[in-house]
Amino acid sequence: MQTLSKGDFAAHIGVTPGRVSQYISSGMIGPDALDGQGRTAKVIVAKAVEQIRRRRDIGQALGNGIATRLELDPVEPDAPASSSTGQLPRTSNVDDELKQERLQAERRRNRIAAEEDATRRGRLVDASQVRAEMTKMAQAIDDENAGMLADFASAVAAEFKLPQRDVLHLLRKIRTEKKAGAAERARRRAAALPEFVETIIEESAA
Repeated sequence: MQTLSKGDFAAHIGVTPGRVSQYISSGMIGPDALDGQGRTAKVIVAKAVEQIRRRRDIGQALGNGIATRLELDPVEPDAPASSSTGQLPRTSNVDDELKQERLQAERRRNRIAAEEDATRRGRLVDASQVRAEMTKMAQAIDDENAGMLADFASAVAAEFKLPQRDVLHLLRKIRTEKKAGAAERARRRAAALPEFVETIIEESAA
């Protein structure tokens, strides 16, 4: 059973001696994790670490307890200390993982904010909405052009003394052929385009 003084145990888990005293007075470290009584009592390392880890509030872990080391190597009986102070080696711990999660969450917030800013500036757009608007615009132009054919036919018929109906029929036939060719060329151009276009968005520093 490895024991440390309160001061050495505090250094061992990365807190102040006063914090260890608070752990003991609040019951976070129970009497069964102490060897002795009073100021000279020593801390049973493995048991105290397990009690703190199990009882500590997660809000404290994310706040002022962020540096506390609670994922420590198992302590063997009579294991040698790492220095003359009797401290044991420190290892990576659950608080490091919590800090990483907070960092990742902050990065996600920054990325979302950057995307929203890019959307407001017009660098990012809803592709489906743009496609729908472009389709509506193209249809409106096509309808307007089709409406002009009657005027064209009337002008040509009057100029060359031809039946307006025959001229209109010819113009519509030519228009249909030209539209089919233009649609085929548009399909070929669309097939050559990438499905997605990469846009680099700079995030603000975390």
